[in-house]
Amino acid sequence: MIDNNKLRNFAIIAHVDHGKSTLADRFLELTHTVEVDKHADQLLDRNPISRERGITIKLAPVRMHYTILPSEESKVENHDVLTLNLVDTPGHVDFSYEVDRTLACVEGVILLVDATKGIQAQTIANAYKALEKNLTIIPVVNKIDLPSAQVEKTRQQLVDFLGVKQEDIFEISAKTGLKVPELLETAIRLISPPQITDKLSEQDLSALIFDSYYDSHRGVIAFVRVFVGKVKRGSKIKLASGGKVFEVNEVGIFTPELEPSDELGPGEIGYVVTNLKDIHEVRVGDTLLYHKSEVGAVPGYRQVKPMVYASIFTTDTADYLNLKRALEKLYLNDSSIESLPIYSHALGAGFRVGFLGLLHADVVRERLEREFDLSLVLTPPKVEYKIENGDFYEPYVRLMILMPQEYMGAVMQLCENYRGTFLTMDNKNQISISYKMPLSEMISDFFDRLKSVTSGYASLDWEFVEYIKVKADKLIILLNEEEVEEFSEVVVQERALEKGTELCKSLRELIPRQQFEVKIQAKFKGKILTSERISPYRKDVLIKSGKVVGAGDVGRKNKLLQKQKEGKKKMKMVGSVEIPKEAFMKLFKKEDG
Repeated sequence: MIDNNKLRNFAIIAHVDHGKSTLADRFLELTHTVEVDKHADQLLDRNPISRERGITIKLAPVRMHYTILPSEESKVENHDVLTLNLVDTPGHVDFSYEVDRTLACVEGVILLVDATKGIQAQTIANAYKALEKNLTIIPVVNKIDLPSAQVEKTRQQLVDFLGVKQEDIFEISAKTGLKVPELLETAIRLISPPQITDKLSEQDLSALIFDSYYDSHRGVIAFVRVFVGKVKRGSKIKLASGGKVFEVNEVGIFTPELEPSDELGPGEIGYVVTNLKDIHEVRVGDTLLYHKSEVGAVPGYRQVKPMVYASIFTTDTADYLNLKRALEKLYLNDSSIESLPIYSHALGAGFRVGFLGLLHADVVRERLEREFDLSLVLTPPKVEYKIENGDFYEPYVRLMILMPQEYMGAVMQLCENYRGTFLTMDNKNQISISYKMPLSEMISDFFDRLKSVTSGYASLDWEFVEYIKVKADKLIILLNEEEVEEFSEVVVQERALEKGTELCKSLRELIPRQQFEVKIQAKFKGKILTSERISPYRKDVLIKSGKVVGAGDVGRKNKLLQKQKEGKKKMKMVGSVEIPKEAFMKLFKKEDG
């Protein structure tokens, strides 16, 4: 078991693309966990999509060993070797719950801010999470080597935000390694070792699960931080939330590969092989306890639920079973995904899938297409309304937007246009405003519009707040009086006409002409709000074999045209409108912005 005073647990938190994974690389090299120039950049980002996009979409823990010279401040003796557990966290708001549970596992954080961009929305959101948990925060300005770096301005933002002194702020370049050794030494000195509870029974255990993934041979592997007791192979363990009991097959540490060890003691971070076959039994935020332990669960657990939903279909209907198998494999490694089989008359069999947010949906789609060689149609994301006693309740979120002062008026007007309600404003180096807004408005094209009106200088963070009762109903799109489920959705009353008109006009442009008339209608609460018409192909029945039939006889002409009209009317009644998949893809791409 590791000496408590020689153990440090800390995380790196920041906004997207501020240099977390690059700083983690420098720490790994500095502690000789990996050799310089003999590893991939951003080593802890294993996902190729994550590397290509330059964003961390999955947290990554690693254990390092570091020899530190003796000093009174560091509380270590002569040339002590310290064990450092580092967690590189996601920066995107879609994965904020992972960040929250990670921060519950550590005693301190390095708060990283890009000197070329300054403090941004998720910097503040993640810092608030750390402050709520009373963690030691070490403020760091990164990328000071870049010509566009505004070091002094960024330092002042940190002073104003955190209330720290100028001399407490580190200035580094994670890319070149400048001042990184001094930062690591300071983290060791300022971050406290884990607090260990004395006088505990051998039957006491409390270990927080902060991540998990599925291994086809060993079942679910849980990433844990042990707070009380110790866990080793053969231990009988139960999950606090569901009461599921299992026997531990293996425990170990991250190097960053999985490396088995004899046991995990109090204060340590490592993994537990559960041999359970369903990842949804081992949820992030749950607590591992001994079967008869009297120690309670780590507080703060909540089940993560999807916030946006989209339907996924294959462009080739023969690939349905491949899509089913692909979703099942992703399902094993991402417990936040929910899926349900659906059938569409236009697109065939598919799945309705729940995601944490728009980035999460986009990453899952890209993984399905790339890793499983699928060609997919993804419908525009929609939110789930709660329906109780015939009343609709819409999900609302709290937005935090950071921007330069000159864009304040345009952003406030934009929020008003998207049914936002003003909450608060903070005016220091940057304007920080808070709005309450329906989630359905935010996931439309709000973020694109925000970037447009602020020339890309605004940053956004959000969190779910509550469900609010609204006047809403299902907007039904009809093609020749038959509902098309793919385009129908629940909308609030004040958006019904606008949404219905937009969809009807788009469909009129995208649906090819048929042999019969196509009527496109939008119906809301039993009333037709708007309609469009696609005229049929018209064959000239007055020309036959190059000769004019009934020339000069108006009655004969009218009789032939009327006969054609009746035939098309009959065709319309028995025929179905053909909508090519390309039309769906164009419409969905247009709506996604």
